[in-house]
Amino acid sequence: MKKILISAVAVLVIAMSFASCYDPYAGIKDKSKIPATTGETTAKASTEAAKEKTLSDSKYKDSYEGLCDYMKDSGYIKTDDKNAITKMKADLIGAETGYKYTDGNKRVELYAFNLGKNSDTRDKVIKSVTDKGTFTLYSETIPAYLSDNGKYLMVYTDPAANNTNSAEYKNKAKAVKDFKAFKASSVAATKETSEKATEKATEKTTEKE
Repeated sequence: MKKILISAVAVLVIAMSFASCYDPYAGIKDKSKIPATTGETTAKASTEAAKEKTLSDSKYKDSYEGLCDYMKDSGYIKTDDKNAITKMKADLIGAETGYKYTDGNKRVELYAFNLGKNSDTRDKVIKSVTDKGTFTLYSETIPAYLSDNGKYLMVYTDPAANNTNSAEYKNKAKAVKDFKAFKASSVAATKETSEKATEKATEKTTEKE
């Protein structure tokens, strides 16, 4: 009787050992198809949430350099490869300075305006982007975004962002949102200047007609 009991216990222990070592996904070569555990899912969700979080612009200067640092720290542009940074002829759109940041097929152009100076070219570009979301240069219509404080302009080009279901599309949408909101607290200080620039451009267009 004791031998039978001992044998039964031994069988039970062995069975439990196999159960604890059993891997139901052992035959799956593509590990990406294995369902994530609760811990892994939570970690992934936290990572995604962190990506969606918008940086505060409070520690950045309200300047072109401050804007670039903000966009870099937010992950929208890269500045480590100097060969991927091109100085643009900013004066062609009435801007004081501007650079293009290339990352693969993605190109982000950032420009800064001096709203304290008179510039018909700048006024026309600002009015066009405000009214249509585009400006014209060398007969080419270029989609662009104006910051809410009216000081900065961005051209964001990424073929992959044309797919509304892509991560690139979401990244572009967030980049545009954050760019527009950069130093938006200074809107009150520049709103009047921007409005005057728009009115001036409108008057000149009317005079020519």
